[in-house]
Amino acid sequence: MQLDQSFEVGRPLDTVWRGLGDLPATASCIPGAEITQVDGNEKASGVFKVQLGPIKAAFAGDAEVVRDEATHSGTISGAGKDGKNATRVKALVKYQLQAVGDAATRIDLSVEYSISGPLAQFSRAGIVKEIAGSITKVFAVNLEAMLAASAPAAVSSAELPSSAPAQSPSTPASAERPQAAAPPQSLNLGTLMLNLIWQKIKGVFGWS
Repeated sequence: MQLDQSFEVGRPLDTVWRGLGDLPATASCIPGAEITQVDGNEKASGVFKVQLGPIKAAFAGDAEVVRDEATHSGTISGAGKDGKNATRVKALVKYQLQAVGDAATRIDLSVEYSISGPLAQFSRAGIVKEIAGSITKVFAVNLEAMLAASAPAAVSSAELPSSAPAQSPSTPASAERPQAAAPPQSLNLGTLMLNLIWQKIKGVFGWS
């Protein structure tokens, strides 16, 4: 199956591109995702946790990342398996960044996926498409917050106190690494589905 999503982030293209290059920080913006090991920002291992009522699953697996700076595009291919119910998931994510003016960036996503095992019943296109849309919205908000938190303060030398020491060139690069504000949590599909149903009800009756 394939899903296509697009969203905008209120940051310049170069800023978004650099931010997406940090796999742990980017993964922390996705509900339920956690990176446990990174190999040169090209290969990663991690866990994706989901919950649907009493059903809980943790898909552990590996992913390979390919980025093309010339076109500001990339792919993420990966597979995972839940250790309790043996459900398997495979996915190929393609993304493309496009500048929207000087201060915003549009991200186009294309996701090809397959699910096999006991939880495959929840992979029906209609349900997955609705849930994917909700996840994309949460990811966009978290990504923008992460990029904002990592942006350097625009302070000119004239605004610095005369006694303030100059920044040491030996400052570790990790100090500028994007950081997410909250630890990863399980993706609660039940809550997402209830919210989607409620939004549809409000739409039918014209409630705001």
